[in-house]
Amino acid sequence: MSIETAGIETLREWVLEKHPDLAHIDDDTDLFEQKLIDSINFVEYILIIEELIDREIPVTPDLISRTATLARVRDNFLSQS
Repeated sequence: MSIETAGIETLREWVLEKHPDLAHIDDDTDLFEQKLIDSINFVEYILIIEELIDREIPVTPDLISRTATLARVRDNFLSQS
């Protein structure tokens, strides 16, 4: 299993643990618009991504948009590992 696939599944499982009422999350679901990640969970979400890629993610004005969906995390962070 590639880092991209494993990373996406790790993040998907984490979100689903936080929302046991959900059965599945599509890669293109906006996690913020759907209120699946809030400001409190956001830090943990970023820490998980950093652990997956083994480097720190700089806080930039576009960080939320770059991490809003699992597909964007894959494209912006996991495929660059």
